[in-house]
Amino acid sequence: MNIGDIVTRKSHGNDLKFQIIGFDKDIVYLKGEEIRLLADSSREDLVLEEKQKIRITLPRLPIVQDPSFIHGKVLHLDGDPYYLKKAIEAYQYYKIKATGYFVKEKDMPFAVKDLLAKEDYDILVLTGHDGIQTNSEDKDNILTTYRNSYNFVLAVQEARTYFNDKDSLVIVAGACQSNYEALIDAGANFASSPHRKNIHLLDPIIVAASIASIRVNEYVEVNDILLATISKEMGGVDTRGKARRNFFGGEINDFSKGLRQNQHSS
Repeated sequence: MNIGDIVTRKSHGNDLKFQIIGFDKDIVYLKGEEIRLLADSSREDLVLEEKQKIRITLPRLPIVQDPSFIHGKVLHLDGDPYYLKKAIEAYQYYKIKATGYFVKEKDMPFAVKDLLAKEDYDILVLTGHDGIQTNSEDKDNILTTYRNSYNFVLAVQEARTYFNDKDSLVIVAGACQSNYEALIDAGANFASSPHRKNIHLLDPIIVAASIASIRVNEYVEVNDILLATISKEMGGVDTRGKARRNFFGGEINDFSKGLRQNQHSS
């Protein structure tokens, strides 16, 4: 077995595919091919899979592709460069403008405000890797028992010092098994994971692309967005969309004419 090989774990019923990212004596370090998950395993527990490009089928979203619609713009910070590449490809598939940066989770609280200041963004995505690291009875409440929930919370709080209104900047935060309640309390609109489960690597992108395509005068149907995700393991609060209709001169004149006719008839 070599770095880059695709494997599954016999002890977990060969349910997920992983890429080998490192070795330490008899320990093999793994990264999920589709799930935002870091893991380790013994060599004996691994089954080598045929190396092939995994095709991810993205859900169809009701995104209006019309020159009169200006979709919201996304700033995406990802703690994994492989997942970031997949994320940008997904934004391009949905035709949503997005700028992505590979930023380690521990550095996100220090980088987020400067990156937000570079352009006018409507949506911020903070994601990467996370997970519960201990079997402590208080694991759900103590942020230090999570791999990166504390870093995500600090990054959300930093962003909220720049944009303190949940409608001025929509924030999607978290990764596998993240502390959902802490992220929402910090100011995120959408977060993972209410049930402390794994999420698909593209779930935050699906949420962000959905919000970017819904008009600002509408509240998004939160449950519909969550059901569109692949893992169904994210949550969120009432949020306005970030798309804007671009009204051209002829349309404005026709609309005004209709208003005047209605006024005369009444």
